[in-house]
Amino acid sequence: MEKNTQITAPPTPRVETLLSPGLPLSSSSLHSKEQEYTFSNVPFDSITNYDQTEQYEAPAILRAGLATKPRLVLMTSIGSIWGFSIGAFLGGKQSGLQYLAENAHKLPTTVQGWYFYHKTKNYRMMLGGVKRGVRFAGKTGGLCLLYGSLEAALDDMRGEADVMNSVAAGVTTGTVFSALTRLTRGSFRYSVVFGAIFGLAAGGLSDLHRFASGNPPSYISKLTLLIDDKKKLDKKVE
Repeated sequence: MEKNTQITAPPTPRVETLLSPGLPLSSSSLHSKEQEYTFSNVPFDSITNYDQTEQYEAPAILRAGLATKPRLVLMTSIGSIWGFSIGAFLGGKQSGLQYLAENAHKLPTTVQGWYFYHKTKNYRMMLGGVKRGVRFAGKTGGLCLLYGSLEAALDDMRGEADVMNSVAAGVTTGTVFSALTRLTRGSFRYSVVFGAIFGLAAGGLSDLHRFASGNPPSYISKLTLLIDDKKKLDKKVE
């Protein structure tokens, strides 16, 4: 005897909405409700908004571990001190000799006279040394500032600080100094040569510092690659 079986569907779950009673449930209202919520695994407090319009400065070109402004201040200070020392020595010596020449015909005859004679001479030497030292300090400090500014400008244009920029800055500084002081042809040549030697020494020391710190200049890297390629070719030939 066959038994009639009846399959019933599971009960439909009850959906509770936030709509007020009496209002019809439409697809547009459900869609607006879905757009109202955002699901994320990241906490809202940990999200940081970054300003993409912010501009970051390029890394400064360093020489001997110093940026442009501190390097210019240091070079100008050292040049001024060096010039003042030389000027003070030469000015004091010249003032002393001048005082002796001016008072050679009226030397003192007493102990007190000799005391004031040497005391006045020392004052004249100090005053002459300070005056000439200040003049020399201004000149040497200005030359160092000019050299450092030209060197920094060339570094910025080429994008690298190496000995070639230093030599070019030294030659230009020597030329400008010779033109301003109206030196003779022989002195002009010596001034330019001295600027080139100074730039070669300063730039060479800077490149040596970069090489020791593990950041060699580009020409050293190129020379290293050329030497390595030559060694590889010699090994292949053998």
